[in-house]
Amino acid sequence: MKKFALLAALSTLPLLAQDLPQLSPKAVVEQRIGLTDTKLTYWRPSARGRDVFNEVVPSGQHWRLGANSNTLLTTSTDLQFRGGNVPAGTYGLSLFTTDGEWTLAINRDTEGWGVSSYDAKKDVIRVSAPIEMNQSQTETMLIYWDNIQKSSADLVVSWGDRSARFTVIVPTERLAKENLDKALADPKAEWTVYRNAARYGWENKLPQAEEWARKAVSMKPDNWYNHYLLAQILESNGKKPEALKSAQKALEVGLADAKKASKPFGSETDVQTLIRRLK
Repeated sequence: MKKFALLAALSTLPLLAQDLPQLSPKAVVEQRIGLTDTKLTYWRPSARGRDVFNEVVPSGQHWRLGANSNTLLTTSTDLQFRGGNVPAGTYGLSLFTTDGEWTLAINRDTEGWGVSSYDAKKDVIRVSAPIEMNQSQTETMLIYWDNIQKSSADLVVSWGDRSARFTVIVPTERLAKENLDKALADPKAEWTVYRNAARYGWENKLPQAEEWARKAVSMKPDNWYNHYLLAQILESNGKKPEALKSAQKALEVGLADAKKASKPFGSETDVQTLIRRLK
């Protein structure tokens, strides 16, 4: 009787009880590159004493690049690989392996399991990269972003003693310009919009940076950073006497604010350094 009661109790447990650990657990990697949001979803197999590239992924094999379900890449903007352009969206990834290079297939099919249902006609692009030998063994397969810059990054696949990196370019400058144009076109734009635009313009050598910094100063003259930023831009434009005045104003405003708050001016050293350089 007790046995039947136990069986009845087990039969009423929620389906969640079947959520058991897997040898190749799921990983989700979300990464912003410039203004592009990406998401990698994959399942990570481990070597577990196996010779990965003889027993698991022999040379010349088309591999599903992971375990369990499809390996997926989602991107909010277009991605430019060496082999071509990938529009914004979600894609299935798989890998063709050889002794000298790996070829990444980026495919429109996101529902297929493994490579048994793979249809080459649904490939958006294929892109190849040379194999690199790892300095240490990667026991559990990794797919991640490395060498992340403002407008590019490397998509890296690493397992065992080998890895490959596929360089991706993203449209950061175009998106930033669109965002700037939209924000600055707003007649109700706050001073912070012009300050941020000026800082971005200065960092990227845009000719409008000085104009935007002057606008920020005119809208918010009691902000020390506005004067400091304008001073740096003026210095870059070869206007040292005017830059010095702006730097001195930044120091004056910063010290006044600090005095009101009864605390030190945290950026005084930076401003003083700029003033000495301009004298």
